[in-house]
Amino acid sequence: MSFTGDAQSQLQGLRNKFDSYQVENASKASLYDGKFRVKDLGISLPPHMASIDSVVGWPGTVVDVLEERLDFDGWTDESLDALYARNDLDVKASLAHSDALLFGTSFVTVTAGEPGEPDVVVDPVSPRQMVVSRDPRRGLVTAAAQFIDAELGSGEASQAVLFRPDETVWMEQGGGGWRVVDVDEHRLGRVQVAQLVNRARSSKTGGRSEITPAVRSYTHSALRTLVGAEVAREFYAVPQRYMMGAPESFFLDENGEPRGAWEAMMGKVLAVERDPDTGEIPTVGQFTAYSMAPFFEQVRHYSQLLAAETSIPPTYLGFVTDNPSSADAIRMAENRLVKRAERRQAMFGKAWTEVARLIMMVRDGRSFESLSDCELAVRALWRWAATPTKAAATVQAQKLAAMG
Repeated sequence: MSFTGDAQSQLQGLRNKFDSYQVENASKASLYDGKFRVKDLGISLPPHMASIDSVVGWPGTVVDVLEERLDFDGWTDESLDALYARNDLDVKASLAHSDALLFGTSFVTVTAGEPGEPDVVVDPVSPRQMVVSRDPRRGLVTAAAQFIDAELGSGEASQAVLFRPDETVWMEQGGGGWRVVDVDEHRLGRVQVAQLVNRARSSKTGGRSEITPAVRSYTHSALRTLVGAEVAREFYAVPQRYMMGAPESFFLDENGEPRGAWEAMMGKVLAVERDPDTGEIPTVGQFTAYSMAPFFEQVRHYSQLLAAETSIPPTYLGFVTDNPSSADAIRMAENRLVKRAERRQAMFGKAWTEVARLIMMVRDGRSFESLSDCELAVRALWRWAATPTKAAATVQAQKLAAMG
């Protein structure tokens, strides 16, 4: 079975678009995973210490702190509860949210299940594996391609899935091109992919990562500061000692050979003999050790700038004060973070609503036009962002009930 020229051209166009994003996606992933290297400016870092393995995990914290407040609890239609449970969406949803916050977008596919699987299979897909085309007016996906073996965005994928409005085509690479392995002609008139978009703007509908240029800059600056602290510790934190008027024998061993600097300092510094010629006692002293405090104050400064950029309380970045904050102060510090989480719930909720509609269409074999007004009114359910734990939500419910 040969792959039609129209579909092959469409797949190649999506592949070109996919490749154009992968360098940037890899950079964001390295920041999130703490695998990026310090940017050596070639000024204060000795060449033999350029490989110091220091890490600042702030980009991961920026993403995770927000994702932890996005608990997707299903839909307002109880008929979807079984598929929510069978697809483990209480776990899988967080994967889609993390990718959307990290890369600016992520995707969810909705396909018919194979024997032994749920009737409808819902899977999150990373933008390091998938790319889509969107209708700018309706905000819906018009075509999508998933490259199975392209997670790192390098090399040619051996398998691909092309999602189109009326069919889903499974392909594999071979014989100098793509060949069709299977085709599902579902005739739903809708691409079986929903896109989660983070921080979309009218001028940037594809979304924006939480790891902004400002977050990158503060992270790299803090990392250089920590590396500078490591260098200072090696060279300046140990007090440098001096000795004036010491006899030559101080620097020689029992065989008359010169001692190593470390051996001389450790073995003789407390027992120095008089100069045999003058009888004077050598003068011994040490220079004041370099303080490490300026480095950590600088890191604290960068953490405050990062906190302002991301709405994260400074305590989340590891800096606490001697006087613990009151409960009211903690809530005030988290207010903007909670509001940001509620914004993400609204944006991601649009995608989960599309997932619910696709589930009903795939499950019942119906087109979008056949969905009733009640079915179209289905919306996503979220746990309240201000009480991200079940215990906190229970206490809040009890208070509200007591207040009537």
